[in-house]
Amino acid sequence: MDKRKIILTSLTLCLLTLALAARVNWPDRKPDELRLLYLKRLVADFSSKYKSAIVVSKKEHLLYYCENGRIVENESWNGFSFSFPVKISIANRWCRTPEGLVYIDRKNGHSRYTLFLGLSFPGAYGIHGASTYLASFLDKMERVDPSFTFVTKKDDTRGCVAVENRVIKYLFARVEIGTPVLILP
Repeated sequence: MDKRKIILTSLTLCLLTLALAARVNWPDRKPDELRLLYLKRLVADFSSKYKSAIVVSKKEHLLYYCENGRIVENESWNGFSFSFPVKISIANRWCRTPEGLVYIDRKNGHSRYTLFLGLSFPGAYGIHGASTYLASFLDKMERVDPSFTFVTKKDDTRGCVAVENRVIKYLFARVEIGTPVLILP
């Protein structure tokens, strides 16, 4: 069986398990907590096969970055502390963010966004920060308040995955071309 088919089959089984678990009334857990626990398990299973991986959950509006099969947590870099998952912004109601298993196929430090990690979907899809004209403003605001959010306040992309300025800088520095990206519904 093709490697992609095996991954998609195992992800489908995990999602079915997640759907069934959300319907079970566990007295000590809320359905949302269970869904996030299963999502973390799914992320761990997927990322364990790779040196580094990215998983995006469109429903929860979260991006997970994993290294060596573990979700990155409490890592200091460039004056910020990074713990994944982080909030994302996706396509607005008139566009669609594609789903499936793809790879980072290009890195562009001179795009119309602060930084751009291109995805291997047909078209110009990627993971990016804000428009470049906002870069200096966002740098200043993030230094004043490290939890400052701008990009992820509302869904306003044309199918891309948008993250905060500090997050795309971190990912751009860490992620290599060929890194797998799984985008879940």
